[in-house]
Amino acid sequence: MNTRQVVSLKAGARLRSQALRGLLFLAGTGLVATLAGCADSDATQAAPANYHVARSQVLQQQPGYALRRTFIGKVQARQSASIGFEQSGKVAKLLADEGETVLKGAVLAEQDTELLHIERQELQAQLQQTQADLALVQANLKRLNSLNKRGFSSEQSLDELQARQKGLQATRARVHASLAASQLRIDKSTLRAPYSAQISRRLTDEGEVVGAGSPAFTLLQSGPAEVHVGVPVDMLEQLHAQQQLDVRLGTRQLSARLLTKGFDVDPITRTVSLRLELPAGALSVNGELAYLALEQSFQQPGYWVPLSALTDGLRGLWNIYSLEPQAEAGLYELQSRDVQVLHATATDAYVTGALADGERVLSAGLQRLVPGQIVKLAAITPTATAPVAGPES
Repeated sequence: MNTRQVVSLKAGARLRSQALRGLLFLAGTGLVATLAGCADSDATQAAPANYHVARSQVLQQQPGYALRRTFIGKVQARQSASIGFEQSGKVAKLLADEGETVLKGAVLAEQDTELLHIERQELQAQLQQTQADLALVQANLKRLNSLNKRGFSSEQSLDELQARQKGLQATRARVHASLAASQLRIDKSTLRAPYSAQISRRLTDEGEVVGAGSPAFTLLQSGPAEVHVGVPVDMLEQLHAQQQLDVRLGTRQLSARLLTKGFDVDPITRTVSLRLELPAGALSVNGELAYLALEQSFQQPGYWVPLSALTDGLRGLWNIYSLEPQAEAGLYELQSRDVQVLHATATDAYVTGALADGERVLSAGLQRLVPGQIVKLAAITPTATAPVAGPES
């Protein structure tokens, strides 16, 4: 065997030795990986499952729900009138002005009555003349009656004097009536307050010639003001006369007494008018807005849930996630339930649907969970009750 062959055999032996060592290294690496995988699998099976912690509450069925509704009306005086003179003439004096309070019968203004007094003097002179003529006729009749008894006077003369007497008596009666009418016109030249009131507006000035019936003042009757407000027909049954109701004027809360309920429906607002009397001495302004708060009850069994317990559903419905207990203690499965929202406040909703009294539902965090998911509960579980009613328009 020559030297080249010996060198070739040694090189082949070295290559086989290196290949064997590589195979042994790969086999050892695979064995280690297999053992590590088995160890990880055992550790995974031994670790407990991590369930999402859900907040829930227990449903409590309610017989119905109540709405606190607010209706807008306005303050009005018990009586409001624009008054003026009943006859035309010049305004001679103004004895009252805007913002003043006057008593019943107080003089507000006067017209010029100079012509009326002259007319009255003329009528009085006419009356005196008529009475003088009548006295003369009566004296002549007395003499004729005396002569007639002795046959010295004619029947015609007696009849003429009697007719003259009746004519003068009629004239006297007419003059008396004219004097009464003249005095009435003089009296009506003084404008008086028909009732105790506040003067809202003065519509005339001194020296102005006004026509008959032209308004000179606008009066608002003194005393407790009223609130006129419309409410729906279906709320009339819960209202009765003398009932005390909550009314707000601006920031002032008052208790008003219900006086009357209307008998017809307003064709525009479809409401029935109520008259309420404000307390005596209550500060109010005619025409001021008033807010009447009424509680309206609806008899419909259902449940109060927080708004955070609702999620969008199909066909206009909403969904609630019910919690169904599992075999393992403390675990629950989420199930979707369709509900209908009958009323909602700023924080809660009144719903009906496939729910049961005492059932446990998810109260928050629906966006992170899906139906069929297994969850465990938080420590505190409140019971769903009716919220405090807030004002609604």
